[in-house]
Amino acid sequence: MRRKLFTFLVLLPLAVLVWATQRKDPFTFDRRVVVTDLMPGIPAAERKQLGPFVLQQAWLLEGADHRFGGYSALVPQDGGLLAISDRNRTLSIPLSLTPGAFTSSMPNMVVQRWPDGHTSVGFDTESVVRDSADGSLWTGLEDDWRVVRTDPGTGATNLIPVNETRDWPRNGGAEAMAGLPDGRWIMLCESCGTGRGGLHLGLLFKGRPGLSKAQKFGFIVPAAFDPVDAVPLPDGRLLILVRKLGFSPPGFSARIVLADLSRLEPRRPLPTTELARLEGPAMRENWEGMALTPGTDGLSLWLVSDANASTFQQTRLLRLWFDPATLSAR
Repeated sequence: MRRKLFTFLVLLPLAVLVWATQRKDPFTFDRRVVVTDLMPGIPAAERKQLGPFVLQQAWLLEGADHRFGGYSALVPQDGGLLAISDRNRTLSIPLSLTPGAFTSSMPNMVVQRWPDGHTSVGFDTESVVRDSADGSLWTGLEDDWRVVRTDPGTGATNLIPVNETRDWPRNGGAEAMAGLPDGRWIMLCESCGTGRGGLHLGLLFKGRPGLSKAQKFGFIVPAAFDPVDAVPLPDGRLLILVRKLGFSPPGFSARIVLADLSRLEPRRPLPTTELARLEGPAMRENWEGMALTPGTDGLSLWLVSDANASTFQQTRLLRLWFDPATLSAR
């Protein structure tokens, strides 16, 4: 009885977090997104935890449309960013955000068309990469061993099996995916491996996933944290966004770590270096998507959060400036 009571008390905050959902009219179509500046409410102590990253912008995004929210992936596009939700919906976000509102269509990211004319859109989209070679978008899916290539001109989609992920666990799909400057690609599994001591499983492809051979490798992130997104630096090193769910207080914590793939050894897990923490009452959120945009004197790292349609979470967007030369030495 005591064991059952203990389990109940441990899981109760998670149940509240997940099931206390907003009540939205499923037929509401409202393209307006309201933008609120969060910068004044973020204390210096929480900004200091960002290490080499300088917080430049922090926005709250709110939308009444039932298609809004749940963003788990982020990628640059002309004039802004494209956020993709785990419900297979997209949101175009202008880089020049100001308090007020903007409008955006919210179409499906992946549309599978069948020979008989019907379509399928029920995909759990978790990661996205823009192929630098041809501009196509590659989307990683949850509970599916395929990736999706979307043609930049026609919008046509092609589902490509990735055989190396067939034995990945449920809710352990390509949560993080990145194309490296040298043409290789990586996929990181959120829940593969033991997770003990921060050990996780990744795949390093010689080329595009599903179209080239992959090498399995282990990598180490902070204990109890799971990878949720990754972006490559111009020199080939990798920024990885990791998160964990806590119970006291209930909510998510996130960190940004750095991995140097040139140090990858076949029989030894790849270490990572912690760079930043997103913790504290103002910064704590379910950060899931990450993207890089260039600047004149550095790079901007953008982070978007997945609110899970919960009244206790929000859709937020951060812009962090940094100089990659100041990160940990290779």
